[in-house]
Amino acid sequence: MSYTPIDFLIKENDYVTSHFKNNPLKKCEKILVVGASGLVGLNILAALINFTIKFDSNVSIHCISKSKSLKKFFKNKNIKNLSFFNIDITKKKLNQKYDLIIFCAGYSSPHTFIRDKSTLLISSIGLNNTFQNLKKNGKLIYFSSSEIYNGLDSNFTENNSGSINFDDARAAYINGKKFGETLSYSKIKEGYSVLILRLSLAYGPGAGLDDKRVLNDFILKALKDDKIKMLDQGHNSRKYIFISDVIIYLFKLISKNKIGAFNIAGKSKTSILNLAKMISKTTNANLILPKKNQSIPGAPKNVNISIKKLNKVYKLNLLNLKDGLLKTIKWYKFLLKK
Repeated sequence: MSYTPIDFLIKENDYVTSHFKNNPLKKCEKILVVGASGLVGLNILAALINFTIKFDSNVSIHCISKSKSLKKFFKNKNIKNLSFFNIDITKKKLNQKYDLIIFCAGYSSPHTFIRDKSTLLISSIGLNNTFQNLKKNGKLIYFSSSEIYNGLDSNFTENNSGSINFDDARAAYINGKKFGETLSYSKIKEGYSVLILRLSLAYGPGAGLDDKRVLNDFILKALKDDKIKMLDQGHNSRKYIFISDVIIYLFKLISKNKIGAFNIAGKSKTSILNLAKMISKTTNANLILPKKNQSIPGAPKNVNISIKKLNKVYKLNLLNLKDGLLKTIKWYKFLLKK
């Protein structure tokens, strides 16, 4: 039997389960992952599979994805108690109740979310539909985004958010995420256990070949074209976090039964230009700077998210950017060979 992408991710997520002596899902009988085909969703599934093996659990895992690609990831894989549903959550609901729901649906790539008309509906209608599948004593995890700080120059903390014009290219995505947070807080007031994760710039194995986020785009250009052609001079700065560290934080917060909003971000702050140089050097690709700016409108100049609140709950020794890039490049080389 051939080695598949999900085999790759399951092996990678051994690092996640090694951080847990006890099963963080011991109270769960049924788990639903909404938006299971993206970077976050696939790594959550890989971690869940590893947890069931490590702790000999019989938990049922249900996965929702609008994309039909998810089943292909699990082709010829016989994993017990794992079910797939290919549905659009903005139009259809499941008639089941769950102990734990992890909502990571939506497009995180600006190239996609500024063009797709369903962006605003996923975190509004889709999330509202999903809340109806949550048991009263269950828990829902809502993946929001650091994009909600767009418009702020500082104070990227959980009690703040930015402002954006309604006709901005990124408005549908950002206002959708804000709606989702407002809905989540209203459910908390009703007595539900809801955890909101404002994720900032996750990367790593699990990203697709069509992912146009800058880090992935640089790697794919380097591997396929032997050159990285930048859209601007790369002066903007970013803080990246490796996806396995995101998943560890997720399940640590679940195990401690936290509610409300938490920033999840990395410590690897770098400029876009330096990121391109690192990838160029690692892959032996040529780096080409543009003569004029061609970047996506509305992209924030600096992303510097505070994780002080998160560190008070659990302090993790985060993977550095250099090692994370090596793992991500290895993943993309694997995909390109398939």
